[in-house]
Amino acid sequence: MSLTSMEEVSTDEDTVFESEDGKAAKIVIDESSLELLKGSKVDYTMELIGSQFKVVGIPGAKSSCGCGTSFDIQI
Repeated sequence: MSLTSMEEVSTDEDTVFESEDGKAAKIVIDESSLELLKGSKVDYTMELIGSQFKVVGIPGAKSSCGCGTSFDIQI
């Protein structure tokens, strides 16, 4: 996960999600990641060590790290 500008997004290869009012941040995801992350949520957390976005509730994940950046998929 990283921050990017919309100029770097390929509408042919990526899917863009945005709020209904268009005022919130947009989420861009590529086709292969979309299949793995379908049904999950993006959460924003504020902790003593800093703030971050985390992907949570990944349906096919059998385990994940505490920082929310990596996970193992059940095959």
